[in-house]
Amino acid sequence: MLRLLMQVNHAFLAICHVSARRGDSMPSAKEVAMPGTRQRDGNGPMTTRATASLLGMLLFGCADALPCYPPSHFAPPAGAPYRAEEVRIATPDGHVLAGTLTLSTRGEPPFPAVVLISGAHAQNRDHMQSNREPVRRYRPFRQIADALSRRGIAVLRLDDRGVGCSGGGPLLEATKVERADDTRAGLAWLRGREEMDPQRLGLLGISEGADIALIIAADDEAVAAIVLMAASGARGWQIIESQQRVLIENDMLTDEERARLDSGADIDELLEERMNGILRPAARGAWGRWWQHALIWDPLPVARRVTSPVLILHGANDTNVPVDQAEPLAAAIRAGGNNDVTVRILPGHNHLFLEDPDGFFRRYGDLLAHTNQLSDDVLRLIADWLVEELAGAGGQQRH
Repeated sequence: MLRLLMQVNHAFLAICHVSARRGDSMPSAKEVAMPGTRQRDGNGPMTTRATASLLGMLLFGCADALPCYPPSHFAPPAGAPYRAEEVRIATPDGHVLAGTLTLSTRGEPPFPAVVLISGAHAQNRDHMQSNREPVRRYRPFRQIADALSRRGIAVLRLDDRGVGCSGGGPLLEATKVERADDTRAGLAWLRGREEMDPQRLGLLGISEGADIALIIAADDEAVAAIVLMAASGARGWQIIESQQRVLIENDMLTDEERARLDSGADIDELLEERMNGILRPAARGAWGRWWQHALIWDPLPVARRVTSPVLILHGANDTNVPVDQAEPLAAAIRAGGNNDVTVRILPGHNHLFLEDPDGFFRRYGDLLAHTNQLSDDVLRLIADWLVEELAGAGGQQRH
């Protein structure tokens, strides 16, 4: 087990959002304890403690304490047609978020603006979650902010609560709904800036950030457009179940599990045992509030209440959140009467929106050593759609 956990800790970068049975409720501990499974705290095939450690590394293994960088760290590149402003934003919970506002130096205000929303890891405003190599090279929010600001769209990106220069935290104790309040504070702050057009404000979220964008847009029809990158259409426990299947199918096994497979056990049996070890303690609240909420939260009822134009982006090789999540999520949005939904599948891209031949997250560490920048095609797709949607958002008809 130690060898397995060390392997996982070396590899994982992003939260896993994958699909299984849409609309199912989270099973009870009794339902999870299926016939033939074993659950022994010291000797079982995947104990509660070992599974908790494994998933903690899966979800947060690459994170470390990010420093509070000075504003100069987030300065635009030389010659960029926009400026960067260090900002501080108070939240309803009482903590203060730190961030960067990039604002065009061309054209005349008021400008459209977008708030960027990070995934489940503790990340700074660049969507960077570690100073370690090669993970520190992946900073997609810096790239997205640059691409949008060059096109005249202001961008607000924030250090997560408890990360970098932001107060609050720890992030693991904040549910998606509470994190949505942080983003709402950012939206309210933008609406109070005279340089911004309050009718042309959008959201862009990656992974759990896409969930948060849905939550906000479902309750705020003034949001002019949302971009959902690697969004899921299933409850968290279904996500973890599919993630565990990927691990088993890719030989991320204990020695005992491997021996049992060699002796004729099937993958489904091992998967049931792992899920048994995950859901029981989580349902009791043993792993904190984030886990309790994330495992049962269902994005589809929320999606049906979204009236804003939506762009869903998904990597075809995403093994964290399989690409087959994109269309069910789009269907849920349309089912609520909103037909302004665009789905774009990116061939050869993984959960991080990087080019990747198979997308298996076990190899993220190796991949980031040489492939760590969003392609011009990805950035252009995002910018083109947002420029078009926000250009006429002030007078557009809601669907």
